[in-house]
Amino acid sequence: MVAQPLSRSPGEDHLGATLVLALIVHALIITQLHFNARPPPADDPASSLDVVLVQWASEAPPEEADFIAQANQRGGGEAELAERPASPPPATPAGEPAPARPADATLRQAGSVQDFIAARDERAELAQSDQTEQEPATLPDARTLLNQTRELVQSRPDPLAENVVVPKRPRRKFITANTREHLYAAYMRAWVGKVERVGNMNYPEEARRRNLEGSLVLSVDVLADGSIERVQVLRSSGFELLDEAAVRIVRLAAPYAELPPEIRKETDILTITRTWQFSASGGMN
Repeated sequence: MVAQPLSRSPGEDHLGATLVLALIVHALIITQLHFNARPPPADDPASSLDVVLVQWASEAPPEEADFIAQANQRGGGEAELAERPASPPPATPAGEPAPARPADATLRQAGSVQDFIAARDERAELAQSDQTEQEPATLPDARTLLNQTRELVQSRPDPLAENVVVPKRPRRKFITANTREHLYAAYMRAWVGKVERVGNMNYPEEARRRNLEGSLVLSVDVLADGSIERVQVLRSSGFELLDEAAVRIVRLAAPYAELPPEIRKETDILTITRTWQFSASGGMN
């Protein structure tokens, strides 16, 4: 007995063909797709947009634009070739308020201003202090230098001080017409007698002619050798002529007798004070 082959229906053949075609299409799709996990590069034109900011706009758009901007602009340059224009910082349109500055930015700016002022003041103080230190010291005047030199000399011991001879102060004896000591009274009488003799011989003729009379007090310093050291008018006669005549007569009578050794033991200068009388008839006494 011979087996008969199974016969297929037309519907089963159409389903098989559809499955085969679907497998082929999926295989083609899978082989053509590629997945890339890396991000596109930064310089990819598709990832950034270069927009130029212009300061003014044209009513009509350009026929062929060279750059992308926020407004239409025609004939914005003078170069023959198209060059990218410099983009100035956007200005605030007229009539619109400026954007408010954040509070922290204002504080930072105020702080920077204060820091700048403080640094400037510190530099000024340093410059002033340097100038003060560099200023030369004021020189002392002549009087200050003289006083400092004198103090220095006085403070230092003199190496020749032991050899310096300090003169002894002279001893002086004062006598008058009332002196009762025998030694001085005898010398004074001899001295007065000589002055009267010289005075009567040299009495001023003008005083006689004018009949001038008067008394005056003279102080005469007689040294040990009988010479005159000084003659003073202690009380004037009222007439300059008589005062000058009395001084001249005393000097004309010098030198006088030397002081006796007994007097020189006690004194170096004998000062004689006496009243002299001038009269037209009696002369000088």
